[in-house]
Amino acid sequence: MHATICDLITDLVQNSFEADATEITLSVKETEKNLNVVIADNGKGMSAETLEKAKDPFYSDGRKHKHRKVGLGLPFLFQTAEMTGGTAAIESEEGIGTTVSFDLDPANVDLPMFGNFTTAAVTLMTYGFNGNLKIEHSVNGRGYEISRKELREALGDLNELESLTLLKEFIKGNEEDILDF
Repeated sequence: MHATICDLITDLVQNSFEADATEITLSVKETEKNLNVVIADNGKGMSAETLEKAKDPFYSDGRKHKHRKVGLGLPFLFQTAEMTGGTAAIESEEGIGTTVSFDLDPANVDLPMFGNFTTAAVTLMTYGFNGNLKIEHSVNGRGYEISRKELREALGDLNELESLTLLKEFIKGNEEDILDF
């Protein structure tokens, strides 16, 4: 399993990057009773056969990581959902894209801690891919949205120190706003 839910989210979004997606949306909605995460992309997608294989931890297509014989992101997601009484689903169509979604009970004692969303969001926004990533995060109805495309237009290269510092402060400020009641 992943140490935190944010680690799991990061792993799943990286799958979208590696599937050559040009548009990715990450939606995270938290309430006292539910944690809902949806990751949708317009990447390569998978056939029904490949989709079933992707749920097996001992399957890897060998293209992303030539020497790796396992793929753990999706199996860990389904394991986490099963262990905590949650649900997880994946829909994919070859040439169209993939949507991964899950609902978890934040009160479940077996649920990994949520983790640091600011760090996860900064990591994802600065990942080396050419597409757009839109992140939507809400806690009890209070939320914000950010877009990698808009951030790059405003800040320039997100990996330059000054831009990276501003990006981190921007996301951190948004996180503090939705967590302050």
